[in-house]
Formats: sequence, structure tokens, C-alpha cells
Amino acid sequence: MTSGALPEAGAPLAPEVLSQLARKYRTLAELRRARAAGEAIPERAVFRALAGEFPGALNELDNLPLDEIERRHDALARALAGGVEERWMAWMHGYHALMRAALYVKIRVARRQELSESEAAALAERAARHAGVAVDAAFVIAAKTPPDGRLNRLVLGRLAALSGASPAEIRGTLFPRRPAQAG
Repeated sequence: MTSGALPEAGAPLAPEVLSQLARKYRTLAELRRARAAGEAIPERAVFRALAGEFPGALNELDNLPLDEIERRHDALARALAGGVEERWMAWMHGYHALMRAALYVKIRVARRQELSESEAAALAERAARHAGVAVDAAFVIAAKTPPDGRLNRLVLGRLAALSGASPAEIRGTLFPRRPAQAG
């Protein structure tokens, strides 16, 4: 599990966080190269572990071009070596952490009709410990019935509120659409 609370807007990420993100992109590049070489598809457990630690990573694996995956890895390596941190790095760290929290909550409240404020607060504490990010009772209640039924919208909205960027800008930066294939 990726650790480290979300930094204040503009504050640097911990080296551990940068290293974990770099490892994720190295793994994505290896998986993409293996697929291109016609190697056997890894066991489901490989993808489950990747998605558990980095929710949204399978979207990146499927949709980011290999050169973008490599660019992100290289940018993280430069940041680890003392170079400039790009703002998408904090957004990605925040996305993974908040989505882990949202998924933790969702499976625990999906079938519940009612959720009291005290139950939501207690669940928020457990979700925060699980995901390594502060979430509150309002986040828990929103995860029960997220905007348009999509946890992604909740997470992007929370990231936007924390960073000052728009949800559309964050989403477009983190998960750009892959151009349609010709042919």
C-alpha cells in the first residue's frame, strides 16, 4: 500500500511516495513491453495486486501509450534525484490514496440503507488508516452514493478541492484518452 498523507498543495512528496510511483510506472512499462512481445498474460493476481496498491493503474496500463508511461517513470526518477516534481505526481498519489479509501468504504456500505453520522465517522477513521489518507464522515457518506454513481467523480472532486485544479484538468492529466487506432 502506498503510504504518506497527501501533502499540502505545492509541498514536496516524500521520497518513499516518489519511489512507489516510479515502481508502479516501471511495472506498467514491463507489462506493456511483455504484451507487445507476445509473452503470456500474467496471472490475475498480478493485476489484482497492482490495482489494490494503485487503484487506476490498470486504466493507465490499458490506455496510456508506452512512451507516456516511460516519460512518467523518468520524471519520477529525476524528482527522486532532486529534480523538479511535476504537479501530476501529487495528483496521482492523491488519486490512488483517495480511491483506496473510497473503495474501502464502498464495499462496507453498499448494501446499507442507513448510515449514521457516528458510523460514518468511525468508518472514515478505518478507511483513513487503510488508505493512508485523511477522509471524513462527509467523504464516507458521499462514497455511499457518489456523484452519478461514480467513485471516480468523488475522488477527482476531492482532489480538486485539495489542489485548486479542476476535476477535468486532473482527470485529463492523469488519465488522458488514448487516440483512436487507425485501421
